[in-house]
Amino acid sequence: MKKIVSFIAIITMSMTAVSCGSTDSSSSESKSSAAAVVAEADTTEQTNEAETEKETVTEKAAQPAAEAPDSDYSPADLAGEWVQTDSFGNILTVSDDGSFSLKYEGGGSRFGSIKVEAGENPDGSKTYWYSFYESDGELWNGFVCPEKTFDTIYSEDGTTFVRNDGEKPLAPTVPEAKDLRDALAFADRLISGGAIETDENAEYTAADGTVYHKSVDNIYKTTADVKEYIYRYMTEKFVGENYDGMFGTEVPKCIDINGELYIEYRPIGGVYSFYDEDPVIKDSGDVYTLEIRSNDYGADTTVEVDVVKDGGSWKIDAVRDSF
Repeated sequence: MKKIVSFIAIITMSMTAVSCGSTDSSSSESKSSAAAVVAEADTTEQTNEAETEKETVTEKAAQPAAEAPDSDYSPADLAGEWVQTDSFGNILTVSDDGSFSLKYEGGGSRFGSIKVEAGENPDGSKTYWYSFYESDGELWNGFVCPEKTFDTIYSEDGTTFVRNDGEKPLAPTVPEAKDLRDALAFADRLISGGAIETDENAEYTAADGTVYHKSVDNIYKTTADVKEYIYRYMTEKFVGENYDGMFGTEVPKCIDINGELYIEYRPIGGVYSFYDEDPVIKDSGDVYTLEIRSNDYGADTTVEVDVVKDGGSWKIDAVRDSF
C-alpha cells in the first residue's frame, strides 16, 4: 500500500506535497490550492488509487519542506512529454533544465520550474517529491518521486500523468493550432503594413528616405515585443526564409526610435485572409501539418502549415500555399 505524507497546520505556505521513497509515511488532508487547479482541468471528481489507500495521521507532522539538491532525484528525471490520464489533450512538457509548460486541451497554459523538495518524517526518514512552481513563484502541485525508472507520476489530489514513450511528440491541440494560425496572419499583416496600430502624425524619416510611423499599440511597444511574439510561434529558419526583412536589415520593417517602436509605412496587399475556424491537424510523418482555409479574393484555398516542437513549444517551420 502506498502511504502519503502531507504537511498540516505547522506549514504556513499553501501547497499540496506528496511524499515519495518512504514505506512508513502517511497523509493528512490536503489544504493546498490544488483543488482550484483540478477544477480548471475538469478533474475534481477524479480519484487516484494512491489517495484511496492513504492513512491519515493527525498527532504528528513532518518538518517543513526544503530543497533536496543532494537527493537521488532531479527535475531532469521528468524531461520529456507527459499526458494527463483523464484528459489526454492536457500536455505537460519538461525540459532538461527543469522548466515546464502545461498546455490545456481547452486552452490556457501554465509555465514554471520544478524543484525536488524533502521533508523529515517523525521517524527521522525523509520524503521527496517533485514540486511544480509557476513563473510567479506560486506552487501548482506536488508529485510523488517513484522508484526509478518510472513512467507515471501522481499527486495527492488525483492528478496523474503518463510519459509519452513515442519519439515523436503528440499532436498540437486545436487552441495551439489556432495560435499558430493567428501568428502567421499577424506576420503577413505586419510585413504588409498592418497588424500594429500606428500614429501617422508621429513620423520618422530615415536617411534613405524610408518613412516610419510610431506604434500606438498597447502590446507592441518595442521591436523586442514584436520579436518575442514572432519567434514564439516560428522557427528561426522560417523567419529567415520568409520574413527576413522584418528586423535588422538595411530597411527593416520595425525599428526603435528613442526606445519606442516605429513601423515602416509601405502599405501593400496581404497574402492571407484566414477563416475563423479550427484548423485541421494532420500527421505528416516527421512533422504535423495544419490545413487552414483562407479566402483568396472570393475563392477558397487551403494553406498547409508544417509545425514542429521546438524548445517545448509548437512553431511554424514551413508553409505551402497557392499564392
